[in-house]
Formats: sequence, C-alpha cells, structure tokens
Amino acid sequence: MPLVTGGSGVFEAVQRGDGEQVALLIQQDRSILKQRGWGGFTALHFAALHGNRPIAEILLNCGADPNITCDAGQTPFHFACRHGNISIMHKMVQHGADLRMVDQQGKTSLHHAVCGGSIVAMQYLWETTMFRFSDADNLLITPLHMAASTGNTDVVRYLLRENRCSADAVDHKGATALHVAAEKGAIEVCWLLLHNTGLHILHTKNHTGLTPLDLCSRGTTFRHQQLTKMLEQFINKPKDQKPRESYVMYYWTLLLPSVSGAAVFLIAAALGENGGVLCGLLFPLLAKVTLSQYHRMSDYQRLPNPIYLGTLTAAIIHTIIFLVQNTLKLPLTLLHIWPAYTLLNVSVLHFSVVLWLFWKLLTQDPGKLKAVDTDPRISSIADLVESNQNPCRFCVYCELFQVANCKHCRLCDLCVMDYDHHCLFLNRCVGQNNHRVFLLFVLAMIVAQLFFVGTAGYYLHWRSEVEESWSWSSVAMREAWVLLLLIINALAVLWETWLLSEQFNAISAGTTTYFRQCHHKKSNWSKRTVTVLLFLIEGKNFRSKNQNAIDI
Repeated sequence: MPLVTGGSGVFEAVQRGDGEQVALLIQQDRSILKQRGWGGFTALHFAALHGNRPIAEILLNCGADPNITCDAGQTPFHFACRHGNISIMHKMVQHGADLRMVDQQGKTSLHHAVCGGSIVAMQYLWETTMFRFSDADNLLITPLHMAASTGNTDVVRYLLRENRCSADAVDHKGATALHVAAEKGAIEVCWLLLHNTGLHILHTKNHTGLTPLDLCSRGTTFRHQQLTKMLEQFINKPKDQKPRESYVMYYWTLLLPSVSGAAVFLIAAALGENGGVLCGLLFPLLAKVTLSQYHRMSDYQRLPNPIYLGTLTAAIIHTIIFLVQNTLKLPLTLLHIWPAYTLLNVSVLHFSVVLWLFWKLLTQDPGKLKAVDTDPRISSIADLVESNQNPCRFCVYCELFQVANCKHCRLCDLCVMDYDHHCLFLNRCVGQNNHRVFLLFVLAMIVAQLFFVGTAGYYLHWRSEVEESWSWSSVAMREAWVLLLLIINALAVLWETWLLSEQFNAISAGTTTYFRQCHHKKSNWSKRTVTVLLFLIEGKNFRSKNQNAIDI
C-alpha cells in the first residue's frame, strides 16, 4: 500500500475510512495527531464527524487529544455528540474528554446532541450528572429551542418529559420554543408544547411584541396555514387550560366502514337488480379509500389510524347480520345435513367465540415492558457500551433498557416483549401476552369465514332455484351484498391461511415473525409441530432463554 505523507494525507485517509493507512501515518509521524486542516479540524474531528469508530479508537489509543478545539471552538467530543455515536463518545470520555467545554457560541455537548437529534447521546450525557437540560448558550438558546427549530418531535417529547426543560424559557429575542416552532410551521411540535405546558404560553410576546400566532400567520406554506387555524382555536380559550386530545375524527374513522357499507347495502337492496351495479361501482372506491390510508391520522395529534380496525369490525357485523337474517330462509336442511335452526345455533355459538376473542385482543395487554422486567445488571447506557451491547437497547420513548426480543411500537407507544407485529386490523400489537389469543382468533375467523362462504354459496344457489324466472346474473344483482361478502370472506381465508403459515413457522423456530431473521437454526418437522401445538394448547413459552446481546 502506498504511503501518503504529510498532514493532508491523514485527513484523506480518515475520510476514506482507511484505518491501516492512518496507523502507518501515525507511526511515521505522531505530530500529525495535532495538525489541523480545514476549519481547524484535526484527524479526530474528522473521525468523529463521520462516526468512524475504528479510526477514532486508533487515534485515541495513539494519543489524540479529544479536547482540541477547531476554529469554531468545537471539540471532537462535540462532533461525536452531534453524530450520536455513543461508542466514540464513551471512548473519548475514557481518554480524558472534558465534558464541560463549550464552543464559541456557548453551546455545550448537550446542545450538539440535541442538534444531531440523538436522544441516546442526550441520555448518556445526562447520566454523567454534569449537564442540566436548562443550560443555555450565549444567546440564551436552550436545548428545547434547538429541538423546536429542527422540528424533531421525539427530542421535544424527551425534553418535555418529567419537566426536563421549561417551555417558558426565552432566548435573547424573548422568544419561547413555541415562537420558534410557530415561525417554522412545525405543527406537531406546537401541539406538544401546548399540550404539555398549557395555553398561557400562546399569549407570550417576544421583545418585538409578537405572539406565536403572529409569527405563524406570516408564513405562506400549507403547514403555516394549518397551524394558524389550530392556534386560532386555542387563542380565545382560558389561559390556565391545557388542550385536550380530540377523538371525534378517530371514532368517525372507526365507524366509517360500517356506516358506509350499510348505506351502500341498503341503497342496493332498494334498487333491486340495479343494486349490483351500485355495489360494483362503490365498493372498489371504498376499498381504495381504505387501502390508501396511512398508519397515522393526518391531523396534528397523529393518533393511530383505526380505519383497518373499522373495516374488520364492519365485516364481522355484516356477516353476522346475513347469518341471522337469511339462514332461517333456507329450506329444511343445509346440504341435507343440518336443519336451519341447528345451523343458526351453531353459527351464533361460534361467532360468540370469535367476538369474545376479538374483544380480548382489543383489551388485553400485549406484553408491555415494565421496569421490573428489565435486566438489573444494566442501569445506564455506559453499562451497555462497556458490556459490548448495542446502546439502542435503551428505548428513548419508554426510557427503559429493552430485554431480548423486545421492540418499541410507535403506534401503541410502548415496548412489547416477544414482539411479533403490530396488527393494523386490531390497532394493537401482538406480543408475549396476546400472541396465543391472536392465533386462536385467526383460526376461529378462518372457520367462521369458511362456514359463511358455504352458507352464502348455498343461499345464492337456493335463491336461483326458488325464483325460476331469475338467472344467475339476476340473483347476483339482487343479492349483491351477499355475493360481495362471500368474495371478501373467501379472499380473507386465503390471506389468513398464509398468515398462519408464517406464524407457525416462526413459533416452531422458537421466535416471532419480527425476530425470525435473527434465527437460522431449525429443528426437525416433528419437534416443530409439537412446539406449535404446545403453544396453542398450553400457551407454553417457546422463546429461547439463551439469547446473546447484540454486539456493537
């Protein structure tokens, strides 16, 4: 390998990530550790800037100083905080990094971590007990001001939690964090600040006499317009109140599939043979509206979107209505096996089980991670780094150290043990406590849907025979809602069968569908079958107890 000499050579090698070249250059001339390049950056500045841990360790082990400042007064430790690389930060602390150093603007390492958006880095700095979240720079800008400026809602939530930062703090212009967010048009940040602090902050004026609403109304973007409407709703309310979350749109979205489906079916029934045409035109439109929905609602509250839960509820309701209304119309026997009343009683019993499992899934804790469930050996992010585990095991939302097979769900806003997936049709997570119930619910749904498909098919056949003047096309038009429900249930059976196969495959391997990619070892077919059956019958925990931590 050709050797590049001179100070510029080490900078180029660091930016290329060529650790071997860096080591050779240092061995040739150790003075390059203190040499400065563009902006007064040293080689360690560049390594921290790019988050290159191996090269940073080479430089630190060779004696690079983590406290050398660049032209802006920023140290390599500041750069590491901005990048959010905890391993480099911890290594610099071990090599004597001065955490109290500030740059020429008076910004601390905590300011730089906030600017980079790394909550894990912020937590690491807070655990050193050398920082206060209320610390301001030379312009009185607090970490909350910076988070509001960048529009990072996760950082804002972290800083507002447990009153770490005061939302009433003002900078050199007299502006609060709400002023900054309103001027940027950050509607979600403004909602978080108002919801956490109260409406009194909305009336605070800066040194020029402007409120957050005044600053927002100057904006010309769509987000500024939406934010202006929201602030105008709150400006005339009592100052001592806090805005509450509104669930009107949430429940309307939840009921929309049932209401719209019922309206279409009733109109189609009134139109007779033309009803099939109406269903054929409107149901694809309803399906498009449903499938085009995002996981969260589009308003500033960002609540989970219940449209898929509403769709499942609507399908269950309309299916039950058909069975109750039309089963008794069938002739004496169904396929010459079951009397109609017996068929009705069996269907009611089975659908009662389905509804009970459905309700249990909607109300049962999926397996929320609690403080008592965490590893007692891990009490700080530094412990994770020193034990060679991933610092991301610290959940920045729950502020807990996750155990194996645990994941935070942003929609449910909790850490779920033995996380499998977030089911949009339940608007809930599937995890340790409800995984077995979920599988039983899917099995019960498949049986119920097969039962419905058979009953609906026989009903349509019976109608075509009873009404001798009706052709199959006429029956399909007049009983369009039955035909549509039959098709939907048949397609749902195919999808649920595939879903069950994926679930059983993961369970038999001793993992979940989310963490299955981390497991490669498979046992023979008989052992896997026994594992699945034990889990379904007894709810026996199948998870592997000896799981290694993720290396960093």
